[in-house]
Formats: sequence, structure tokens, C-alpha cells
Amino acid sequence: MSTNMRIWSQVDKTDTRFTKDAKVGGQQITSLNGTAMIMKATEVFGPAGIGFGWKVLEERFDPGVEVFIGEGDKRSSLGCTSNHTVRIAFWFVLDGQRGEIESYGCTNYIYKASYGMLTDGEAPKKSLTDAIKKALSSLGFSADVFLGMFDDRDYVQALQEEQAVEQAVDKEAEIAKQQQDRLDYIKSVIDTMQGAKTPHELKKIHDVAVRQLTLRKDEKGAARISLEWKKLSEPKQETAA
Repeated sequence: MSTNMRIWSQVDKTDTRFTKDAKVGGQQITSLNGTAMIMKATEVFGPAGIGFGWKVLEERFDPGVEVFIGEGDKRSSLGCTSNHTVRIAFWFVLDGQRGEIESYGCTNYIYKASYGMLTDGEAPKKSLTDAIKKALSSLGFSADVFLGMFDDRDYVQALQEEQAVEQAVDKEAEIAKQQQDRLDYIKSVIDTMQGAKTPHELKKIHDVAVRQLTLRKDEKGAARISLEWKKLSEPKQETAA
């Protein structure tokens, strides 16, 4: 393993227990728990304030846009939106060397909701958490989320299965359960492939299953599906011809 990737490879996978789906600015995102990221940083660097920490370099409220309601003569101003911004120096100690990353965090402070203008009294706290999370992401923390891998349901499911074994009280029982689920899944795929009506449908079933099994690092399972596809594809192609 490259020394440069030592931290990254330790922290790039996100514990799915500490994520949730959220909608921000009309976009569906995966929201990360800030406390969980601090816990992971503590595991890597040591306690906050000793192995890592941060210093606020700048804090400000930035004016936004004026918001209006109504049309024509009835048009009136509701006031202006505002954003809170914080800039921090995030530091950490690794092998006796001190590193530092500058990072920003931003939060809506005054904003328009469906029922009028609102003020978020926790904006400074949220901005600080945002800045810390962004600094940690520069070191690779939860890289799978920032790289968009959590948009892939197959990746998330494979990660959940891996973490279920790590976190299980009875690891052998969890492994046995997952192995049985694997066999049931492969059998269901083969049954579905055997019922495919066209070569295109057969290939699509094959490709989806192989991709899911590959993400689970199940090379034998993927090979079994591919073998069945080869057996079934020739007669179907001849029939189609």
C-alpha cells in the first residue's frame, strides 16, 4: 500500500448506520453524520484537541437576495436572505508531523420557506460541522460518498453486508446467513435466465447479476452466472436467427 494512501484507505468506506438520505437545493444527497466522522478521526489520530482539531479563522454573515411576494401593485418585499460562512484551519498529527487543511462551511441563515422567511439559529454550528466534514473529506474520510458511490444501490448493499459481518455479535451465524442468501440469489437469477424470452433479455439479466456479485467480490458466483448464460445464449441466438 502506498504511504500516500495510508489514511485514505483506512477511512474511505462509510459506515451506513451513520448516513441518511436528504434533499438539499432540490438534489437528493447522502447526508453524513458529523459526530461519526469525528469518531473515525479519533480512531485514526487520537482524541480531538490532541491528535487533531481546528481553529476558526473567519466567520461572517453574507447577504443574499431580496425576496418578494405577490404581483404588480400587490408585490411587497419579505426582506433579504442571508448565509453564514465560516473558514477554519483543520489540523492533525501523523507520525509526529503536523498537517493543516483550510476549509469552508456554509449554511442558510435567513431563507424563504413555503410559509415565509425563517432564521436558523443553529447556522453557525452547522457551518462549523460542514467545514470540519469537508476538511476530513480531503483526507479521504467517507470518500465513497463524495465520489458518488452511494448513488449505486448495489454498492451500498454490498457495503451493508460487509459491515453486518464486522458488527455482528455472532459473526459465523451472519456469514452463514449471507452465504445462504447468496445461494438463493444465484438460483433465482438462473431460474429467471431460463425463462428469458429473447437473447437481449437474457443478456440483461446476466449483466445485472454479474455486476452485483462482482461488487460483493463473489467471483465464483459471477462465473456461475456467466456459465449459465453461455449455455442458454447459443440456442436462443439460433432461434432468433
